[in-house]
Amino acid sequence: MLLAGCQDQGPKIEAKLDAGFKKLFAPRMTPQQYMLVAVSSEDPDARRDAVAQISKSKQYDREWAIKTFVAIALLESEPQTRCVAIRALARTGDPRATETALKILNYRDYPPQEVWPPVALCRWDALVALADLSAAESVPEEHRQGVFTTLVDRLRLDDDRHARIAAARGLAYYPDEQAVKVLIDGLRDEDFAVVHQCEESLVRLTGRTNDTNVLAWEEWLAANGEGLFAHAGEVPESRRPPYRNAWEKNWYDTKELVRWLWPGSKEE
Repeated sequence: MLLAGCQDQGPKIEAKLDAGFKKLFAPRMTPQQYMLVAVSSEDPDARRDAVAQISKSKQYDREWAIKTFVAIALLESEPQTRCVAIRALARTGDPRATETALKILNYRDYPPQEVWPPVALCRWDALVALADLSAAESVPEEHRQGVFTTLVDRLRLDDDRHARIAAARGLAYYPDEQAVKVLIDGLRDEDFAVVHQCEESLVRLTGRTNDTNVLAWEEWLAANGEGLFAHAGEVPESRRPPYRNAWEKNWYDTKELVRWLWPGSKEE
């Protein structure tokens, strides 16, 4: 029976080996050839791999590559392929990255032939793109208000936790009273990962922390209306690490490891 089983598997193993050798010795495709596959193949896996290959090439920020990413990000029906294009486009830092992400997230404002309705995974990647572009100061000035409004709406209304987390992270780069209010309201979110990110963004904006306490933040907001961002960029005392440089960090980590391996008595 064992021998019969091996014989049955023989053709399958040979076929896999043959396919592997063909792939190994096949001529390497150029980024432009991958572009043709990305926009014309009927196989979604082939399209996704082609977009990934373009994004990993040295030509990822060429004009033809950016146009390809934009078209796929807006109109591709397969979500993962679309997400690869969104990430690649954001990596270029091109102004069209902001425009495309905004268009995806506000797809209801456009006809279907201009932008395919995004699933949660695509909304997440589009919001991550806006957050990363905001952090890198790569959002064009004419789109800052649109990005800000979109981040606010997605934190308030999106039903996907990852999308809300990305929106909360992006708001950390917009020192606006409305951003503070929306982030404080986000501390009431039922998902603690969203709550945590709202607190992180509030800390970045204000230089203060209230450990996700909504009432404490609301009291602080009422008392500091004129100076919300006076301490922006500062790290609250409770959040500062117990070391100042790499040497002190290594020494701290070593002590923590020793305490974990040989814990002392409760009194110690």
